[in-house]
Amino acid sequence: MVRTRHLIIALILSCMALGAISAQTPITLQIGAAVPANSPWDLGLRKLAAEWSRISGGKVRIAFPRSMANASQDDMLQKLRFTLDGALLDTTGLHMLDSNVLLLSMPSIIRDDKEFDAAAGVALELLRKSAGERYEFLAMAQGGWIHFFANKPLRTPEDFLAMRIGVNQNQELLVGQLQAMGMRTVKADTSTILLQFNSNALDVVYTSPLYIGTLWSQFKRSVSSMSSFKVAPFFGAIVINKRSWERVPENLRPALLEATERIVKEIARDSRILEDDAIASMMSDGLIVPGMNLEQRKAWEGLFSGPQVSSFLRESFSPLWYDAVFKAVEAVRGY
Repeated sequence: MVRTRHLIIALILSCMALGAISAQTPITLQIGAAVPANSPWDLGLRKLAAEWSRISGGKVRIAFPRSMANASQDDMLQKLRFTLDGALLDTTGLHMLDSNVLLLSMPSIIRDDKEFDAAAGVALELLRKSAGERYEFLAMAQGGWIHFFANKPLRTPEDFLAMRIGVNQNQELLVGQLQAMGMRTVKADTSTILLQFNSNALDVVYTSPLYIGTLWSQFKRSVSSMSSFKVAPFFGAIVINKRSWERVPENLRPALLEATERIVKEIARDSRILEDDAIASMMSDGLIVPGMNLEQRKAWEGLFSGPQVSSFLRESFSPLWYDAVFKAVEAVRGY
């Protein structure tokens, strides 16, 4: 009888020890991120991994699979459903979860960093309502601003309206908005716009200064002007599967969320600095960026906010998103 009691006690202690070992085993979340090496997003995500490890005392770690470094957003989402714990999704990926998120990237809806922060806060809450049963949306941050690049002077809306604009045909809403304004759209994407500029097949494109700056030695022969007008932000969000997020100890989650929000703000700041440097470098090598006073800025904004455009946007997005985003933006708009 005594021997049996001792065996039971030993078994209980053994189970407790195994439980303690299991509790101490670090949780590693596999996060997919297709970002350029040593870019602000790449460096920021590495910092985020270090912060999560520090805050959790090594209990929660982040790893970034190299197989995802060049993955498409569609592939990222496929893996997120089965093998990945989380992903950095850009506008395209977020659109696949809720198409209404594209409202933030339509021309002139958001006009400065303060407005983006207000709209992003609303968008995160709306994404949590529409897709929160499957995903935890940790934070959203912009990676910079989209501008118009043209092969002719681009000073006023009148200059712009007379041009043929290259647009990816997958961006159906943008194509629809531009056509509602009477623009001539040309099918184009990043793999074709250089050839199309050189062959005089288009006059203007809608893209990031970081992209043009990376290939400026090739583009400078055919691109002469960039609009000072900031057309729209481009942005991303860190998303984690609910089942993976629930593996993270509940008491650690608030501190990990705070660190994530803080670091993505640093990523956004560093991205804007890099963008400003890219623009300055191109300007020193021939790119013309006309100045813009308040009256001219309002003229550009008015181009994308007329009755036809407003009607198109209301028909294209849910009333919940449309009203919430515009209300948030207008609450912080300075004029």
